[in-house]
Amino acid sequence: MKKELILSPSKKKSKIEGFPALKSCMADIKGLNKVLLPIVKFDGGVVNEKWDGLPFTFIVQNVDVSRMDFRLENGKYQLLAPLNLRKLDEYDRSDVMREYLQTSVDKIEKISYRQTDVYSEEGMLLHSGSYSHDVNRRVAYTYGEVNGAIMPVTRTVQYYLGNGEWLDSEQITFQYGADGFLEGTTMHQPARDIKVTEKILYKKTRKGFTAFKEPAPHHSNATDEKLGVTYTRVPFNAVFREKENGWDADLNGWYIVGKNDDTIKEDQARLIHLHAFSHFYDLYSGFLKYTCKIEDRNKIAVQVNEKDGFPDTIEYTFSCPEENGKGVLNYKERSDKKVVMEWGSVFTFEHLGNEILVTQENQYGTKQFSLSGKYTLQQAVMMVRFQSYLWWHDFGQERILDRLMYLYNTNPVTLKFIYNQTGTSIERIVQEVEIKDNVTDGTLHTGKPSWLQSDETPRDPDGQKMEFIAQLDHSNMFGTLYLFYSEKHQLVSQVFQCT
Repeated sequence: MKKELILSPSKKKSKIEGFPALKSCMADIKGLNKVLLPIVKFDGGVVNEKWDGLPFTFIVQNVDVSRMDFRLENGKYQLLAPLNLRKLDEYDRSDVMREYLQTSVDKIEKISYRQTDVYSEEGMLLHSGSYSHDVNRRVAYTYGEVNGAIMPVTRTVQYYLGNGEWLDSEQITFQYGADGFLEGTTMHQPARDIKVTEKILYKKTRKGFTAFKEPAPHHSNATDEKLGVTYTRVPFNAVFREKENGWDADLNGWYIVGKNDDTIKEDQARLIHLHAFSHFYDLYSGFLKYTCKIEDRNKIAVQVNEKDGFPDTIEYTFSCPEENGKGVLNYKERSDKKVVMEWGSVFTFEHLGNEILVTQENQYGTKQFSLSGKYTLQQAVMMVRFQSYLWWHDFGQERILDRLMYLYNTNPVTLKFIYNQTGTSIERIVQEVEIKDNVTDGTLHTGKPSWLQSDETPRDPDGQKMEFIAQLDHSNMFGTLYLFYSEKHQLVSQVFQCT
């Protein structure tokens, strides 16, 4: 019976492997390394129960070889006829793609890091930041009693200065009415001189060394133990490699080639300094341009402190002007049961007991979403206005369809949460769940071969046609590989065809 098995990457161990190591497939790899590339290895039981436990492997070679014959010995292939095989140019790139594969999965969940929120044990948001977006920026809140309830009284934008210190940049103070609803805000940013200090760390490698920056406290990895996946962002990376006649450097995608001479150390130190400054300027670009009004890099003073001839710490000094501002929130109606406010769109809040129904109306149409009925309308207004969950009543909830954080998206997104107890606070890592088409690594066809050219079914030493196992169409090939097997002679033959 002919069938098609779609191969897709799998996080779980399976009976199909993509790009396995050559030594796990071949009994003897002398002279074959970088020449033969195992592309898919699978247990024969995937194709037919009678071949359960037998390992079969599709192997890529240069196109000047259309057929290879192997003897199956103790679960590995022994190449039978000596062939004039040329080296594979793409071997190094493909060799790092080892993974397990699964079959017949057309949709997958893609989990991406969004942000990290830190709450008090009482459930109030203390600060929120993201090390995927604005990695050295976070927003902090303070709280006080307003009309008998605990409400946020300030919202402060902070930037990381290094050495565990944060800069309080702009501070927004909230003004509330007698009924506890937000009425307006005042913003104050004092004029000041600012110094940011970055620590450069070094790690030796087999072929050279890597320079990287000491991460800020909120750069710790976000880990989903259930999925076994870690989400991290490398903010600065400079990889230096020794070559036979010189050296080269990979500076986050920029490649530099150098010579072996008396100025190697000086040249490499200068590259680290220049690259670190460019990275700093990009990292803080929004803060420098819009808050500090700096568009000329020369207005930033740079002090490099060296150790053993290389940058150890780099200090950036610049100034920010004073700035003040006010904001007013307009209401058409407000009570403990219903609120209508204007903020870009018109928002209507209705407290229905077990939930709060929020309706957003603007020129693009009308959208609705709901919040927990445990919130008051005063709290709901604050959360929508600042697009943050300032209180969190249900820390056991794993996923929600979210519109609060994505008010202007066409469709809501699904959020997934990971919770960590950190001293007297609770850290909530927010992840975005996206359902997307699975990326396939090819297809296995069984039953009978679909030849691209003429029928090339191989015969065994007795002259009998060998039994067809499967054919592989793979994203890394422009042709098709066919595998055949002789149980009597323990032979495996692979045929390559292309149009």
